Amino acid sequence: MITFTPDGNYVLTANEGQPDDSYQNDPEGSVSIIDISGGIGNLTQSDINTLLFTGFNADEAALLASGVRKLKSTSTFSQDFETEYITEAKDSKKAWITLQENNALAELDLETKTYTRIIPLGTKDYSAFGSRLDLSDQGGFIPIANWPLKGFYIPDGIANYTVNDVNYLITANEGDEKEYAGLNERSTVASFNLEATAFPQAAVLKENHNMGRMRVSNLSGDTDGDGDYDELYCLGARSFTIWNASTGERVYDSGDDFEKITSSLPSTAPIFNADNTNNTLKGRSRAKSPEPEGVTIVPLNESIYAFITLERIGGIMVYDVTDPAQPVFTDYINTRDTESFEGDHAPEGVIYVSHPNGEHYVLSANEISGTI
Repeated sequence: MITFTPDGNYVLTANEGQPDDSYQNDPEGSVSIIDISGGIGNLTQSDINTLLFTGFNADEAALLASGVRKLKSTSTFSQDFETEYITEAKDSKKAWITLQENNALAELDLETKTYTRIIPLGTKDYSAFGSRLDLSDQGGFIPIANWPLKGFYIPDGIANYTVNDVNYLITANEGDEKEYAGLNERSTVASFNLEATAFPQAAVLKENHNMGRMRVSNLSGDTDGDGDYDELYCLGARSFTIWNASTGERVYDSGDDFEKITSSLPSTAPIFNADNTNNTLKGRSRAKSPEPEGVTIVPLNESIYAFITLERIGGIMVYDVTDPAQPVFTDYINTRDTESFEGDHAPEGVIYVSHPNGEHYVLSANEISGTI
């Protein structure tokens, strides 16, 4: 990602640092701060500060205990952190960066040009009220239900806004696995040996029309180290979440809204949880579902709206987030054709533009269709 600070003095880039397929080379993730206050034509190398995460390597035990994920045991945290999206405070003094696979956020002080903390995001409980999901790609019906499963948020896009002098962060909880020849965490429930006390109904859960084909991480869940899985963890929360930027507290999560809405609307029900390359019903139910990807904030008519792109089924969810604790679903716009492979597919990046002529626009970049 590349973005300007609101005051126009800096350009920030997220340098992800993905490993090679064998995982023999794992570059360090970083953020570059490029000072453009003196003008673009006068830039020199001294105007660029690239900030690594090496200062957190010595804090590995504490970060792990707090819930930050570290996926490759032989890498340092500075190598394991892979920066994804950036959002800057309105006063241009702070920025927050998603560390997607690590299920965490980094906070960056733009005045001192240092990272101030790593914020772990925890997990979503899919057995709880309001957090249901459809997790099987089998059959033609849609049983959105509770299951004995937890989900790491694994956010991709991030935005922020301020209400009553409190900064709030909004994350689009896409989910993403490490899938390399040198490290592959992608597994299915059917492949696991489930602990008998925790899962007395294991045989039923492992049937394909239930949880059997659901993609889960093989790096989490064996809590006592005896070789079987005491808990099940998937990647992604199928939602957007609002966080208090100061405390890291989760203020709101959209729960199972996205699947309820897309399954109930006549315009999208025929392609519920379809992939972005075909119209197969439920094709992504076992694998991160709609995949919320990007998010942007729109201040309009004394209200604040969040626009969230859904990478797989497509379209943009719109919520009134004026009250961070009680967002209200407003609209869902999908310009994809449900009968043929036409229209706009796989929206990722999304931005808001206020035009001098008084019009307001939201632009989405659609990866598969190559459209804006």
